[in-house]
Amino acid sequence: MTELSLRFDFTSRLSELVGRGVPLRKAVRELGSLASSGEKMQALCREIGNGLEEGRTFSSVLASCAAVKFPSWYTAFVGAAEEKDCVGETFAFLSQVMQSQRKSLESFLGAMIYPAIVVVLCFAASLWAACMYPVFFSNDSVAYENGALGSFFLSGIFLLAVVFFSVVMLRAVTQQNPCLSLMHVLAFLTEKGTSLRESLECAVPVVEKNERLCDAVLGIREQLLRGEPLEKAFGEPLEDAGFGSVAKIIASNMSLVQSGGAGNVFERTATVMAQKMDRIRSVVFSCEQPFLLGCAAVYMLILLKNTVMPYLIGGGAGL
Repeated sequence: MTELSLRFDFTSRLSELVGRGVPLRKAVRELGSLASSGEKMQALCREIGNGLEEGRTFSSVLASCAAVKFPSWYTAFVGAAEEKDCVGETFAFLSQVMQSQRKSLESFLGAMIYPAIVVVLCFAASLWAACMYPVFFSNDSVAYENGALGSFFLSGIFLLAVVFFSVVMLRAVTQQNPCLSLMHVLAFLTEKGTSLRESLECAVPVVEKNERLCDAVLGIREQLLRGEPLEKAFGEPLEDAGFGSVAKIIASNMSLVQSGGAGNVFERTATVMAQKMDRIRSVVFSCEQPFLLGCAAVYMLILLKNTVMPYLIGGGAGL
């Protein structure tokens, strides 16, 4: 079991126990005592249980855990949950977040199956051409006149470019959007009674890998400290960081503050963003196969132009 899988399994199973009303310490002990947990899970639970018995907070135990490395955003959430006494709901939320990350990776790997098949078939066609017409790769003048080696080189470069573009594009549409994660975090924490400033502090570790968004969050905190209204506090930093569309969605939902609090604004923003991303993802996936088939056709044309085709039309009759 990988560390990522172990962390996800620990979170989801602990969420189930705590959600049923089992106290946190007892839930950790029960999880560690189950034979189905496995050695790594049992070792993790023993370490956490020992830390809790020493009187340490759950978040501090997780932060210094040696069996599994818990990211800073994870421990920040647990720390906020301990202060607000909503550990059960927080673990359910963390389980959903990690499930989304897992689905994002699985979606990307699934989307890469078709490009991988195309690449394998293209290379198989290349090997077929080389085996069927080896004369075009012999060390004589004809090979250079026909340009067989050059065709292989150009077609190979083209194929690598297509693969790189496919990986970048598919990863962009399948990975979890950091702005969407930020909105989910703020919605959850503010709904649990955490102030917006505290929620932003907890959200910083979630987006720290995205430097632009992290700077925007810090800017939002400064705006709120100066007493700026919510629309301006979020609008200017997000626009300056290049996330103007998110700022516009938040601004369009400001009326929800009056009816349901700040959390309603962020939840609505997350919903609109998710719907928009689903539409983009659907378009990209629908274009994936035609695009790759077209690229495969271009690849074969480049490859065959100076190899098989001259032979078929009589250019290699004297070979």
